[in-house]
Amino acid sequence: MANKEIKFGLREGRGTGKEYPVAANQYFHNRGGRFVYLDAGNVTLAASDTTTIMGWADAPKQASGYQAWKSSSTAEKDKVFVVTNLDGVFELPWDNSLGASLAASLIGAGVGLNNSGSTYTTKQLARYGATATPLKLVDVDTENTTAFVRIKNKQ
Repeated sequence: MANKEIKFGLREGRGTGKEYPVAANQYFHNRGGRFVYLDAGNVTLAASDTTTIMGWADAPKQASGYQAWKSSSTAEKDKVFVVTNLDGVFELPWDNSLGASLAASLIGAGVGLNNSGSTYTTKQLARYGATATPLKLVDVDTENTTAFVRIKNKQ
């Protein structure tokens, strides 16, 4: 079923976690959420060099006319729910910019993240060949070019 509307995030597992305060000016794409880590007690979006991940933050409803929700410019003013259990399997788009096309042969490999776009258009993608690999690839959907991952390096 190609080109289905995919809301990225938790696909398998308990989905346990809790609410945490958010760092200032964090952009969460409206099709799911983002992998995050804690910085000074605040949820911060994981980037390509992030070595440990706290969990998956579910995105609140996006601002009208935008593809994303942005946290307040004041840290800790907003809160998001973060799924923190290690048995969770999460779906996110695949980034083949390092030359590795998504394939079943990559299952079991460590993968990293790449944030593409800026501000309200930012997307978080899984990528093979990244220096930091806090995620493990557990399944693939080559038709829709999405990766299914588990957190392997937890904060």
